[in-house]
Amino acid sequence: MRNTFNGDVLLTLPYQDNIGRFTVSKSGVYAVWHKGPLFKRTPLAQFRPHILNTSTNKESKLHSSLLSPRSNNFATGRMELFTFRAEMGNYELRLISGSSTSRLQAIIGGAIPLADIDLSHYSIEIRESQSQVLTILSIPLILLGGAFIIGGLVMRLLA
Repeated sequence: MRNTFNGDVLLTLPYQDNIGRFTVSKSGVYAVWHKGPLFKRTPLAQFRPHILNTSTNKESKLHSSLLSPRSNNFATGRMELFTFRAEMGNYELRLISGSSTSRLQAIIGGAIPLADIDLSHYSIEIRESQSQVLTILSIPLILLGGAFIIGGLVMRLLA
Protein backbone atom coordinates (compact mmCIF):
# COMPACT_ATOMS: atom_id res chain seq x y z
CA MET A 1 0.00 0.00 0.00
CA ARG A 2 2.81 2.42 0.92
CA ASN A 3 4.51 1.97 -2.49
CA THR A 4 1.28 3.01 -4.21
CA PHE A 5 1.65 6.55 -2.86
CA ASN A 6 5.46 6.82 -2.80
CA GLY A 7 7.24 6.86 -6.15
CA ASP A 8 10.88 6.00 -6.73
CA VAL A 9 13.42 8.58 -5.56
CA LEU A 10 15.55 10.00 -8.39
CA LEU A 11 17.53 12.51 -6.31
CA THR A 12 17.99 13.49 -2.68
CA LEU A 13 19.63 16.91 -2.42
CA PRO A 14 20.54 18.43 0.96
CA TYR A 15 19.74 22.15 1.12
CA GLN A 16 23.43 22.83 1.80
CA ASP A 17 24.48 21.52 -1.64
CA ASN A 18 22.22 23.78 -3.78
CA ILE A 19 22.85 21.82 -7.03
CA GLY A 20 22.13 18.20 -7.92
CA ARG A 21 21.79 16.13 -11.08
CA PHE A 22 19.40 13.31 -11.89
CA THR A 23 18.36 11.21 -14.87
CA VAL A 24 14.79 10.58 -15.99
CA SER A 25 14.56 7.14 -17.61
CA LYS A 26 10.90 7.40 -18.68
CA SER A 27 8.77 10.39 -19.57
CA GLY A 28 6.10 11.32 -17.09
CA VAL A 29 5.11 13.48 -14.16
CA TYR A 30 7.56 13.89 -11.30
CA ALA A 31 7.33 15.63 -7.93
CA VAL A 32 9.56 17.81 -5.77
CA TRP A 33 9.33 16.84 -2.08
CA HIS A 34 10.67 18.65 0.99
CA LYS A 35 12.05 16.36 3.74
CA GLY A 36 13.05 17.33 7.27
CA PRO A 37 12.38 17.02 11.00
CA LEU A 38 8.86 17.60 12.25
CA PHE A 39 7.84 20.59 14.38
CA LYS A 40 10.84 22.70 13.35
CA ARG A 41 11.11 25.82 11.23
CA THR A 42 11.81 24.86 7.59
CA PRO A 43 13.86 26.57 4.86
CA LEU A 44 10.90 26.60 2.44
CA ALA A 45 10.63 30.39 2.60
CA GLN A 46 14.34 30.81 1.72
CA PHE A 47 14.77 28.56 -1.34
CA ARG A 48 12.90 27.79 -4.53
CA PRO A 49 13.78 24.83 -6.79
CA HIS A 50 14.52 25.27 -10.50
CA ILE A 51 14.80 22.24 -12.77
CA LEU A 52 16.71 22.44 -16.04
CA ASN A 53 17.02 19.82 -18.80
CA THR A 54 20.79 19.85 -19.34
CA SER A 55 20.60 18.60 -22.96
CA THR A 56 18.13 21.22 -24.20
CA ASN A 57 18.78 23.97 -21.59
CA LYS A 58 15.00 24.17 -21.19
CA GLU A 59 13.59 24.88 -17.74
CA SER A 60 10.78 22.62 -16.49
CA LYS A 61 7.70 24.49 -15.35
CA LEU A 62 6.88 23.70 -11.72
CA HIS A 63 3.23 23.48 -10.70
CA SER A 64 2.19 23.80 -7.07
CA SER A 65 0.97 20.49 -5.74
CA LEU A 66 -2.82 20.40 -5.68
CA LEU A 67 -3.29 18.27 -2.56
CA SER A 68 0.24 18.65 -1.13
CA PRO A 69 0.47 15.08 0.18
CA ARG A 70 2.46 14.50 3.34
CA SER A 71 4.19 11.52 4.90
CA ASN A 72 5.96 11.18 8.23
CA ASN A 73 7.42 8.69 10.67
CA PHE A 74 7.07 10.74 13.91
CA ALA A 75 10.63 12.14 13.61
CA THR A 76 10.92 13.30 10.00
CA GLY A 77 8.30 14.35 7.52
CA ARG A 78 7.95 14.80 3.77
CA MET A 79 5.66 17.16 1.88
CA GLU A 80 5.08 17.37 -1.86
CA LEU A 81 5.72 20.94 -3.01
CA PHE A 82 5.62 20.89 -6.81
CA THR A 83 4.97 18.61 -9.75
CA PHE A 84 6.50 18.86 -13.22
CA ARG A 85 6.46 16.99 -16.53
CA ALA A 86 9.79 15.60 -17.72
CA GLU A 87 10.90 13.83 -20.86
CA MET A 88 13.71 11.25 -20.85
CA GLY A 89 17.08 12.87 -20.25
CA ASN A 90 19.46 14.43 -17.76
CA TYR A 91 18.29 17.21 -15.46
CA GLU A 92 19.77 19.61 -12.96
CA LEU A 93 18.04 20.80 -9.80
CA ARG A 94 19.16 24.17 -8.39
CA LEU A 95 18.00 25.71 -5.15
CA ILE A 96 17.92 29.47 -5.65
CA SER A 97 16.84 32.34 -3.40
CA GLY A 98 13.10 32.71 -3.23
CA SER A 99 10.14 31.10 -1.55
CA SER A 100 8.49 27.72 -2.13
CA THR A 101 5.47 28.76 -0.10
CA SER A 102 2.51 31.04 -0.61
CA ARG A 103 2.43 34.44 1.08
CA LEU A 104 -0.12 33.21 3.63
CA GLN A 105 2.06 30.21 4.55
CA ALA A 106 5.11 32.46 4.89
CA ILE A 107 3.24 34.84 7.21
CA ILE A 108 1.96 31.98 9.38
CA GLY A 109 5.39 30.33 9.43
CA GLY A 110 7.07 33.57 10.46
CA ALA A 111 4.58 34.11 13.30
CA ILE A 112 5.17 30.71 14.92
CA PRO A 113 8.04 30.89 17.44
CA LEU A 114 10.20 27.89 16.54
CA ALA A 115 13.94 27.25 16.73
CA ASP A 116 16.25 28.51 13.97
CA ILE A 117 16.88 26.46 10.84
CA ASP A 118 19.78 23.99 10.65
CA LEU A 119 20.06 23.24 6.90
CA SER A 120 21.97 20.00 7.51
CA HIS A 121 18.71 18.31 8.57
CA TYR A 122 16.68 19.25 5.47
CA SER A 123 16.68 18.00 1.90
CA ILE A 124 14.76 18.12 -1.36
CA GLU A 125 13.75 14.90 -3.14
CA ILE A 126 12.76 14.32 -6.75
CA ARG A 127 10.31 11.41 -6.96
CA GLU A 128 8.00 9.85 -9.47
CA SER A 129 4.62 11.51 -8.96
CA GLN A 130 1.58 9.45 -8.19
CA SER A 131 -1.82 10.19 -9.68
CA GLN A 132 -3.85 12.72 -7.67
CA VAL A 133 -7.02 10.93 -8.81
CA LEU A 134 -5.74 7.71 -7.21
CA THR A 135 -5.17 9.58 -3.94
CA ILE A 136 -8.63 11.18 -4.00
CA LEU A 137 -10.34 7.85 -4.73
CA SER A 138 -8.32 5.86 -2.20
CA ILE A 139 -9.39 7.88 0.86
CA PRO A 140 -13.12 7.01 0.66
CA LEU A 141 -12.27 3.41 -0.27
CA ILE A 142 -10.06 3.04 2.82
CA LEU A 143 -12.83 4.52 5.00
CA LEU A 144 -15.39 2.21 3.38
CA GLY A 145 -13.13 -0.80 4.01
CA GLY A 146 -12.81 0.18 7.69
CA ALA A 147 -16.60 0.53 7.96
CA PHE A 148 -17.05 -2.96 6.47
CA ILE A 149 -14.58 -4.44 8.96
CA ILE A 150 -16.36 -2.80 11.91
CA GLY A 151 -19.74 -3.79 10.46
CA GLY A 152 -18.57 -7.39 10.13
CA LEU A 153 -17.39 -7.46 13.75
CA VAL A 154 -20.72 -6.04 14.95
CA MET A 155 -22.69 -8.55 12.85
CA ARG A 156 -20.55 -11.37 14.29
CA LEU A 157 -21.34 -10.22 17.84
CA LEU A 158 -25.06 -9.97 17.08
CA ALA A 159 -25.25 -13.39 15.42
